[in-house]
Amino acid sequence: MKKILVALPKGVIDILDKEVVGKLGEGYSDTLRTIIMNWLGEQGYLSKGGKSEKI
Repeated sequence: MKKILVALPKGVIDILDKEVVGKLGEGYSDTLRTIIMNWLGEQGYLSKGGKSEKI
């Protein structure tokens, strides 16, 4: 697993604090990991071959 540094605007942090942290993860890292993985899955990037798979 690779670690990355992410800078987010205060408004996003406020939303995470009030609405998301604790529901999708225990802290910022867990929460952002869950959001990113879910979004990638919904977009088809995590399926076999990925979204750009050629038939």
